[in-house]
Amino acid sequence: MTTLFSSFKLLWKRKLINLILVLQILVSIIMLAQLFVFIIDHMDNIRAVNELPIKNTIVLNVFEYYTMEYATQQIQFSPQIDDIGKVSMSNITCNNIACNLAVYNDGIINHYAPELQSGSWLSDYSTLGDGTIPAVVSDNLRLKVGNTTEIYLSNEKEYRIAVVGILKKPTQYLYPSGAASPEFFTAKSVISQEPVIIIPDIDFGDTSVFEPPIGLSIPKVLFIFLKSNVTDVDINSVMKDWNKYGEVTPMALLISTYNKETNRMISSGLILFIVFLSLAATSVLSNNVIQNIRNRKLFTVYYLLGMNWRKGAVIEICRVSVIIIITMALSLIAGRFGLLMLQWMTPMRAFIFYGFVFLYNVVMFTTVGAGFLIKLIREDISETLKDLHQGE
Repeated sequence: MTTLFSSFKLLWKRKLINLILVLQILVSIIMLAQLFVFIIDHMDNIRAVNELPIKNTIVLNVFEYYTMEYATQQIQFSPQIDDIGKVSMSNITCNNIACNLAVYNDGIINHYAPELQSGSWLSDYSTLGDGTIPAVVSDNLRLKVGNTTEIYLSNEKEYRIAVVGILKKPTQYLYPSGAASPEFFTAKSVISQEPVIIIPDIDFGDTSVFEPPIGLSIPKVLFIFLKSNVTDVDINSVMKDWNKYGEVTPMALLISTYNKETNRMISSGLILFIVFLSLAATSVLSNNVIQNIRNRKLFTVYYLLGMNWRKGAVIEICRVSVIIIITMALSLIAGRFGLLMLQWMTPMRAFIFYGFVFLYNVVMFTTVGAGFLIKLIREDISETLKDLHQGE
């Protein structure tokens, strides 16, 4: 009890400095959270983009004055084409959760397969009978493989789906809602992380359910899959012919450009974190140096009064532990109020992040103190007394 009292006494004597120190660490933890989310989000996007079909794949961003049906009709008979992929999109509600509906035609299903955590991809199913549609869904819809449910589209039609696969978390899937120009290409243009139901292309009858609301323009994107024996010369030739229908870009170029830009952004984020880490470390270390110089003199007096060095070490360990506990508690409170961007992390990533925060606090607060304690225990008392009396 005396040890704890002595620890709290040391903290209270420099309460203002300790408060400022804890707040500085808390600010650096908030910055760490933002950079943590920034980096893992881009790493997830890199994974998702690299899942897209790359080899012999061309993206055609159809001009606004052409329909996708017209562009498809004009290019589908080219001898170099193996298949044409198309994604139809809408918004629905499933299990009382607002989500995206992505309808893939056979071209997409046969050439693209996002990573699943359970079940199988749509290419393994053609029909399930009784009009039931096979579906791959995101984990946050709270459905499991084998579950069936109804979905209702805006054309007032009801469809019954059976879950055959669950997307890996975090959710990443093809959802081309943006432009495909290399200069403006981002993962958000073709990838979504929203809850989703993915089903194969079927005869919906009234296709107005996939038409954007009045005043909202959604890019019209076709994915053209070429035959494996097509040469680079042939690819350049057909791209020149198809330029009249829209902007034509090889998928490999889009992904290469995105990966380069993303790696640059991640590097910039790491540099920014290192800068903030250095500022926080400088503040903590300078404060700990001042505190440990005071402790060294104080513990020398305690030693002369009969307290051994080891008890002084325990007092210092308790003091540092209290600061770490306070900082961790404030970090948990900050996370609860949304300052640590936990809503963008999966539960496992949030757990890992708090593990990093704990190690970060331990390293920051114990680096100087550990060296001080080792020196205090090993140092000759006469040298300590000379320092106490300013060399006399």
